[in-house]
Amino acid sequence: MMKTERVREGKVELEVPELSGFRAPSGDFVPSLAPVFYNPHMELGRDLGVAAVSVFSRRVGGNLRICDPLAGVGARGLRYAAEVEGVREVVVNDVSEEAHSLLRRNVSLNSLSNVVVCREEAHLLLWGNRRGFQVVDLDPFGSPSPFLEASCVSLSAPGLLALTATDTACLAGTYPTACFRKYGALPLRTEYSHELGLRILIGHCQRVAGVHGLSLTPLLSHSTRHYFRVYLLARRGGVNSLLREQGYLLACGCGRRSSSRRPEGGVCECGRRREVAGPMWLGRLWEREFVEETLRQVEASDFRLRSTEARMLRLCAEEAEGPPFFYDSHSLARRKALSPPRLERILEGLRKGGYLALRTHFSPTGFRTDAPFEEIEKLFRG
Repeated sequence: MMKTERVREGKVELEVPELSGFRAPSGDFVPSLAPVFYNPHMELGRDLGVAAVSVFSRRVGGNLRICDPLAGVGARGLRYAAEVEGVREVVVNDVSEEAHSLLRRNVSLNSLSNVVVCREEAHLLLWGNRRGFQVVDLDPFGSPSPFLEASCVSLSAPGLLALTATDTACLAGTYPTACFRKYGALPLRTEYSHELGLRILIGHCQRVAGVHGLSLTPLLSHSTRHYFRVYLLARRGGVNSLLREQGYLLACGCGRRSSSRRPEGGVCECGRRREVAGPMWLGRLWEREFVEETLRQVEASDFRLRSTEARMLRLCAEEAEGPPFFYDSHSLARRKALSPPRLERILEGLRKGGYLALRTHFSPTGFRTDAPFEEIEKLFRG
C-alpha cells in the first residue's frame, strides 16, 4: 500500500505520496519515481498559475469552468478551486486509480464543493467537453503535445490555455529529432536555446489551434528550472494574422542572428554558413499589462515564494517590449577571448547610443537590444 504524508501549499492541504521514498542517490526528490505525480519543486509555477488565472477571471467576469485533465494529486486544480475568485467549477481528472483515490481524499480534506473528480483518459474527457471550459491547464510529465488538439477543442472563447513542458532538453536542442517529431520544428543548441524552445512550443500550439479556427496569443511565458510554462489567450478567428508572426531563426557561430519567414540559412557577414531553427513564434512572449497585473496579484498574496516570483515577473514585464533572441554577455566575451564587461555597463552603453537595452529572465548575464551586432561588439572591445 502506498505511504502518504500531508503537505500544505497555498490555501490547500494535500495528501501526497511520501516524498522521502522517491529520492535519487543525490537526495533530490524525483517525481517520476512516485506512483502518483506530485512535484514540490513546481510550487512557484502553481503560485503563478493561481495569480494568472485570477487576472484572467477578472478580465472575463468570472464564472469559470476549469479543467485539470492530468491532475495527479490535484495540487493545481484544487488551488484554483480554493484560491481563484469567480470559479464555478473545477474538473480534476486522472486515469490512475491511485491518483483518483488521492484526488477524492484531497477534495474532501479541503471541503471543496466546486470540484468534480473524474477518472477518464484525458483525451476523452477533453473531446467530450467541446467548448466546455474557459481554462484548460495541461501539466503533463514531459511534453504537452499529445493533449494539445483535444485541449483546443474543449476551450470556449475567450479562453485560457495554460501548459507546462518539462522536456526542455528536447525543445532546447539536445534531441533535435525528438523535437521535430513532437513539435514539427528544428531546435538549436545555443546560449539562448531556452528562449528558442519556448518559441517553438508556442508556435506548435498556435498551428494546432489554427486547424480549429482558434488563435492563441501569449499573455505570460517563463523558463524556470527544468520546465517551460505558457499562458495563451484563446480567441475565435485571427489565425492567419497570428501565423504571419511565425518564422525561422538564422544563427551564426559568430553571435549574429536574424529571423526570416523562410528556412534559408545562407551565408553570414563573417563568411560562415548560418544555421536554421524553427518554425517558431517570433512575436512577443508577454502582454505587459497582463504580466503587471499578475505581478500585483503575487505581491498582494501570502505565497511562500512571492519575492522570487515577483522578481521574475518584473524581469518579464521589463523585457516584454524587447525584440526576440537575447544576447548573453559571457558567451559574446568568450567568442572574443575577452573578459565580459559588467552587465550594467553594457546596458548603459547601449542606452547612451540610443538603443533599447533590457535585462531578461532567461539568464542573469543576458540582455535584449535592438542595436546592430557591430555596436554590441564595440562595447566588448572596450
